[in-house]
Amino acid sequence: MMMPTPTNAQSRNSWFRGWTLELKVHKQPITWLTLLMFVLYLLAIVLGDPERPRNVYYFSEMAMFSVAVLLPLLLFQRDIGGGIEVLATYPVSLGQLVIRKWLLSLLLTVGLGIILMSVYAWFFGGIWTIRHPWNGAEAIPRAEMSVYSLILQNLPAYVLLNSLTIVGIVLFRRIYGGLVLGFAVWVMDSLSFGDWLGRWTLYASYLKKSYSFPQNRIGLLIASLLLLAFAVWLMGRRERWISAEEE
Repeated sequence: MMMPTPTNAQSRNSWFRGWTLELKVHKQPITWLTLLMFVLYLLAIVLGDPERPRNVYYFSEMAMFSVAVLLPLLLFQRDIGGGIEVLATYPVSLGQLVIRKWLLSLLLTVGLGIILMSVYAWFFGGIWTIRHPWNGAEAIPRAEMSVYSLILQNLPAYVLLNSLTIVGIVLFRRIYGGLVLGFAVWVMDSLSFGDWLGRWTLYASYLKKSYSFPQNRIGLLIASLLLLAFAVWLMGRRERWISAEEE
């Protein structure tokens, strides 16, 4: 007897339910930790002196890098917390699950980054920071930037941290695997002022004049996609391993 195939409408409804379920994270402890940190970042801006703007990279890079690590954790916490065996029973590919969480964490990172830097621009009357032309020309030490151009300049680093955190979660099958891996890279790069990763530093602000900005950003994006592909492949292997164990 042939099994009925799902209609396009059913497929769309299933896809929509999957995305809405991902956003039901209000009961997760990491959700409240992320919100608390973000509120503190906002307070650090609005409690400052409007005549003495705080360093832009403290918020657009250093603060948002921590958010980029925490967001994948809160999206995976419910699933990983229930056991990897539970994940294997989901009626969707585990690889697709990884991609969906990766996309959602990236969208949330960008959205929160826009909110944070919009508040900064409103409170301090604009954003003045180092701007790296995408054509490889010499960086401008202090230029006025829009919120969107600043987020775009930092986007490859956000993507890398999202991907790196997800790899840690999938590799160790624990939320704390992603936490340790993501924060380790962020902290080491921060404490070394970009020297640890050198030409591949996450920080556009720390990138030395002898290094190429386009090469740095493209390299981070390529590394991000490779990490994502590895996480998808590894989750797929995990799915087959679980099936073998159950048999």
